[in-house]
Amino acid sequence: YKCRIENEMSIRDLIAILPEPLRQRSLTHPSVADPYESNGRLEFLGDSILNSRVAELVFHGYPELLEGDLTRIRAHLVRKSFLAMVGRSEGIEEIIESSVINDSVIADTVEAIIGGAYLIDRDLVLRTLDEIFNPAEVDTDELRDWKTLLQETLQADGLRPTYRVISKQGPAHRPSFTSRVSVEGKEVATGEGSSIKESEQSAARAALEILGIRPVPRSTVEVHVGA
Repeated sequence: YKCRIENEMSIRDLIAILPEPLRQRSLTHPSVADPYESNGRLEFLGDSILNSRVAELVFHGYPELLEGDLTRIRAHLVRKSFLAMVGRSEGIEEIIESSVINDSVIADTVEAIIGGAYLIDRDLVLRTLDEIFNPAEVDTDELRDWKTLLQETLQADGLRPTYRVISKQGPAHRPSFTSRVSVEGKEVATGEGSSIKESEQSAARAALEILGIRPVPRSTVEVHVGA
């Protein structure tokens, strides 16, 4: 996912609408304040709002995908590392009050800001989320569960794929695995990856292409979600 860090709307815009003491509370981590004076409750609210809105965006943006792929895309968009990247791109870490500053704390604070701002201006929050967490920029090929797709396809004919690691190369800190996928004892395809799981996914994807089975191509869809 390639993040558009320079958005017209930003997390800083959400901070700007927060009155005191809501602003202070949203930026204060539980490690340095009473639980009721820190951002834990706001984080809970912001996390729920973010997941709900992104789920809606993904649902409307990918009408050809089923729940498994939709779940993976949503999880990819709201992951802690991306939230932290958004926060750091706006210098949020400089105004957080916490005993430690790391990606987890920054991500939690971004969610708390979303929660606090939602209490003040719901529409502004939703418009901001729509821009920052744009599902149209996700490379869905990188997130698809090719093994499950291959298995479900073969099960229709009473078949099932089997996987075997056939080689491991490279140093311990950067290994490269090659896996083979077979059907009824016959090799169909191989795939490579930095982990066994990744190499099996690669092999499954190659097998689907060899067997002439391709996912439904994504149609061009404009996402219009009512606020």
